[in-house]
Amino acid sequence: MEQLAIRATAAALPNLDDADLEDIESLANRLGVLTEFRLADAELRSLEVTDQRLTTGRIEGLRVERAKLHEIRMDSVEFTGCDLSGAAFTSGKWSRVRFANCKILSGQFDDLTFEDVIFDRCKLDYAAFTGVSAKGPVIFRDCSLEEAEFTGCDLSKAAFDDCRMDLTTFERTTAKGLDLRGNDLSAIRGLAWLKGAVIEPAQTTQLSRALVGDLQLSLPDD
Repeated sequence: MEQLAIRATAAALPNLDDADLEDIESLANRLGVLTEFRLADAELRSLEVTDQRLTTGRIEGLRVERAKLHEIRMDSVEFTGCDLSGAAFTSGKWSRVRFANCKILSGQFDDLTFEDVIFDRCKLDYAAFTGVSAKGPVIFRDCSLEEAEFTGCDLSKAAFDDCRMDLTTFERTTAKGLDLRGNDLSAIRGLAWLKGAVIEPAQTTQLSRALVGDLQLSLPDD
């Protein structure tokens, strides 16, 4: 089983064999299950999928103006080069799911369970993660998370690496074990909710600058 490892955090990659995948035109299925599928280069004004199971699939170049995915169970699924900006993902469980080179600006991730989930080189600015629970490894690698918010999330099994985190906000998070090494933390917000997170010595100076911004402290010259 192939993995992506960031220091001590290793997430399993989707197990896909392109020769076994069947081309489809929609993620909606009246039977509620899609397996061994490929959806490529679709451009949609709207996508609404509820109570589906997506297993062993590849989604490439999907562009959607309005997307709502509710109660979706995903196992071994990879999204590549997709634009899902503004998409709402609610109440589902994702296992061995990878987003690579995707744009999900202002995305909403609500009440989801993550296990072996990877965001790799994705644009997640202004995204809101609410009530997300990392039951297994979760990795954010080389992602833009400017003004993203993590609220009520369990991030104890998550790792961030080489991410842009200007005004990334943490609130009511479980952070013991969260690996924040390898990122510039100078402008993050919600430091009080990062108790137990793992950092490296060089980041202590960054966190002091973040604290000034977090508490809106004044630093007069005189």
